[in-house]
Amino acid sequence: MQKFKYPWRVAILLILVWQAITSHSFAQSAESTVLMVLPRDEQNIEIAFRDYLKKRNLPIKIDTIRFSGNSQDGAALVEKIRKAAPNLIYTWGTGTTLAVAGPHNTPRPGDFIRDIPIVFTEVTDPIGSSLLQQLSPPGRNVTGVSHLAPLVVQINAIRTYRPFKRLGYITNPKESNTKLVYEALVKLGQTMKFEVVQEVLPVDAQGNPEVAALPTAINRIAASKVDFLYIGPSTFLAFTHRDLVTQTALDAKLPTFCATESIVRKSKCLFGLFSNGNNVGRFAAYKAAQILADKQAVETIPAETLQRFSLLINMPTAKNIDLYPPLNLLNVAEVIQ
Repeated sequence: MQKFKYPWRVAILLILVWQAITSHSFAQSAESTVLMVLPRDEQNIEIAFRDYLKKRNLPIKIDTIRFSGNSQDGAALVEKIRKAAPNLIYTWGTGTTLAVAGPHNTPRPGDFIRDIPIVFTEVTDPIGSSLLQQLSPPGRNVTGVSHLAPLVVQINAIRTYRPFKRLGYITNPKESNTKLVYEALVKLGQTMKFEVVQEVLPVDAQGNPEVAALPTAINRIAASKVDFLYIGPSTFLAFTHRDLVTQTALDAKLPTFCATESIVRKSKCLFGLFSNGNNVGRFAAYKAAQILADKQAVETIPAETLQRFSLLINMPTAKNIDLYPPLNLLNVAEVIQ
């Protein structure tokens, strides 16, 4: 049997190899924490986000905390996040994301999370809301995925269903994105030849919109003889109170177009055009994986909008108001029966 001339060297070599293997294994299995900050229960976007990371077999734990949606609770929310000390934060919606990250030009950056990567979904206008100064690269600790089809594409989709000249719109003063969308609609109406009829919701002593004023606002819009009620990306209108909004419009025989998915799929909006929530969630998870697994700096990862959109038609609502979609739309849309 051959004997090693320097057995102590072999022993040291084996120890070094073993240390390298165990160190690599530990690095591979080190768990990262993602904290979901949501103003609502998890939906298909978050389910798709979780599924993507699970299928990537990444060592990631996902926790969730709720946000009230009230700006006065922002400081307490930031404190909760700091105590949780996650490796990455997922946010849903403009209001929630701003409460966590703050505007890019805030004079009080210490009041917000600036040192943890944030990946958002369903932020209507990242630049207009002052969340980002630019989309690519974002240049700060925030990136994400917007869900809205370009406004001109939405308007063309409405006109494909039925030509119109007057569009109803509700602005919630509590949600800055609803004002941004209104201004964009008015500007677009000047070139695409339509008028926007606006109702601004009154607010209570705390500055919160009055829910009881919704039916009155919608009925005023219906009485003004608009062709459609445009329900934009508003948590208050299109999620929290979507049943009240769509049922009131339905009772008034007022057709509704929605820029988000759940109000069509789970309530009574007539139809909508948007990025599919599953795709939004997967794309956001891909960006999270770039940060956590690939160690890419968040400030270099573009904030983007998906380029493929889904058209969804709620046929029971169409039957109720006797406004059936044309065949060319039925050939490309998903129809809820």
